[in-house]
Amino acid sequence: MTRAQPRTPGAAWTGLLPAGLGQDIVDEMGAYLERVPDGASCVATGSLIEGFGNANSDIDLYVIQPSGSTSVNPIAIGIRESRYVDVEYLGPAGLHRLADTFRDTTLDEVPGALTLRDFDRYYRLSVAARLKVTEEAEAVLDRCSVERAGVYFARWSLAQAAAYLSRATVARALGDVPRAVVLTRQAAAWRATSQLAGDGEAYPRLKWVTVKAARRYGADTAGYRSCLEGCDVTPGDLAAVLTALRARVAPGAAADGDGTPWTLADGVTAVPHGDAAHLILGRKAITRVNGLVLMLVEALAEGDPWAAAVKRTAEQLTVSFRDVLTTAAPLMRELADAGYLASGNDGDR
Repeated sequence: MTRAQPRTPGAAWTGLLPAGLGQDIVDEMGAYLERVPDGASCVATGSLIEGFGNANSDIDLYVIQPSGSTSVNPIAIGIRESRYVDVEYLGPAGLHRLADTFRDTTLDEVPGALTLRDFDRYYRLSVAARLKVTEEAEAVLDRCSVERAGVYFARWSLAQAAAYLSRATVARALGDVPRAVVLTRQAAAWRATSQLAGDGEAYPRLKWVTVKAARRYGADTAGYRSCLEGCDVTPGDLAAVLTALRARVAPGAAADGDGTPWTLADGVTAVPHGDAAHLILGRKAITRVNGLVLMLVEALAEGDPWAAAVKRTAEQLTVSFRDVLTTAAPLMRELADAGYLASGNDGDR
């Protein structure tokens, strides 16, 4: 694919668009450009510019307002003729902060420091067709690198794959096979996305993984099938696919939770109820827990420090300490935000 190139002085903006775009798309962009005020810039991006677009794709535009602008514009989505035109208004200060984040973040810091939204905006700016740009807008656009986006997104996606792999492993150990299958498919898709990003296909949308694989390796080739291994896992081959993915995803790719050693908050009691339990916060609140959270809460209620509770649960499920810690992190944070958990003392691992 030929990516959109920076505009050269005097070049017609239509020459910056990928070949093959429908005339209706070009006409819609032209109609919007006529409404962009002097001093503001407009770039086209998204799946149409990347080369994935089809008859149902939106036209994605960024309008970069000049420094000092007091205009506050929300994302605008409207239909013109037969197409949606999605316009997002940005300021140069925020874009410079985004570029600073990508510049200052090390590869090891990427999983915790950047979000999918960060990648989406940074990459879209990197490949955007600069239809109408000021020098101020050029300066910030020039700071967005396709190469850096790819390298960093590969690392970030691998962390997502590792986290989903841990969740799938725990779900299978708990006997929830349907959930384990869904989570394994997600893990496989993120692993494939990581590989593709490293190979130059860094468009940050999971739904395009098969299209990117076909474009990079050729549809239904050995490379294509290898890249997408596990994306169509079924209950019958779940165990084998989990083993294969585990061999392709570095154990330490995902962060080990958030590092907080949890304990039950003051005033919280755990009352067993069948295969679950109710956490009661005095007279204020009550919530039901089961599965992995139930096992951890029971260990905490019996006096285990956090690390010992995780270790005990991992041994009961015959999974790794890391799998439990990774899977539990968002679940325990949710309980903590509701007041049922507090930061406690960590024990020996």
